[in-house]
Amino acid sequence: MTEDLEITISGVFPDARYASFTVYDDKPTWFSRNGARSSLPDHLIVPDAGSVNPWQTVRAPGGRFTLTLSPDVAAGQPNRLPLSREDAVPGAKASVIFRVYLPTGGDSTVVLPTVTLTQGGVSKTLPTCPPAPPPTPSATPPTPTPPPTTTPPAAPPAAAVEGAGTSDSNGHPDGGGPGRPPESGAKIFTRTSEVENLAPNPDNAYLGTWLVPPGPDQVVVVRGRAPHAVRGTHPVSWPRRRADVRYWSLCTNLGGQYKPVVINRFPEGPASYGCRYNDETRLDRYGYYTFVLGTEGQRAAIEAIRTATFVPFSVSYPTAPHMVLLRHLLPVEDFPYAVQNVPMNSSAETAAAVMGPYYPLVTVCSLATLTAEGPHGCTA
Repeated sequence: MTEDLEITISGVFPDARYASFTVYDDKPTWFSRNGARSSLPDHLIVPDAGSVNPWQTVRAPGGRFTLTLSPDVAAGQPNRLPLSREDAVPGAKASVIFRVYLPTGGDSTVVLPTVTLTQGGVSKTLPTCPPAPPPTPSATPPTPTPPPTTTPPAAPPAAAVEGAGTSDSNGHPDGGGPGRPPESGAKIFTRTSEVENLAPNPDNAYLGTWLVPPGPDQVVVVRGRAPHAVRGTHPVSWPRRRADVRYWSLCTNLGGQYKPVVINRFPEGPASYGCRYNDETRLDRYGYYTFVLGTEGQRAAIEAIRTATFVPFSVSYPTAPHMVLLRHLLPVEDFPYAVQNVPMNSSAETAAAVMGPYYPLVTVCSLATLTAEGPHGCTA
């Protein structure tokens, strides 16, 4: 990076649930300079003259935008992001990530923006990357990501959460409905910098916990109240009435530096991913989710339970510690129970106090009990 470099990004608003641009330093982390953040979510992007931002106005996608990345920035400048920190040394590296969640029609439909570099009064537009080829079903599955070489210090065996104390969430301000059984389970999810320091998305926040998969006849049950979220793959004006967050999800990940999401690949049929976002999550009549973490062999029995949502452990590394992550994206200001409001590196008890009924409680249960008695048979 040099102080006379500017980058112009010009593109089309994608037809998607969410999009953003973030500039990272060489750590890589996002930053601020002169009061200007290096990240811009979709609903704050000012459209080009004559265009419309579909996250600001109810209108079909297709409008255009132009962003400028520059060392010369100030707070309040529209569509202008800092290209480097004030203390960045000449030649330091930086990167820009264009994120798109849930594009309509799949990833291949996203039109990549054009990037123009301007330095010393000379501009150069970079060639656009070719679209990625569609996956080949018959292709040889890639080598699985290696598991962590050491057991993470925070990784309790899943069996250690059995018999944990009760947390009654009947005090939810919206009410859980008369007769709803109290929730019980272990408080082991925390918000730590461990999972938010690798090119983090400033619009996301995560609660995480390490779990070792339990025995072959057992499953891990994670329960909590679901925030109201947008559904579908099209832009909506934001903030939105009666929405708490734009998107939320729960994922199982392996260890190592990058904590990749679990992907179980098979010789025939589609891959099984260790992520479920809000549209894919079943809720009970009180608005609570029940994620059941288990093996692919347990999947059919789990999915036969009306209010349960199956999330797989790794087939390739069935005994490796798994990082389980609960994500909240873009909470509205008046939703006090968001993960974003949990202090970083605080205790699980603090996280539970902040999030109330939205905090995920964990139990280990036999699959037989779960299928016979349902989720509350495991949390009693």
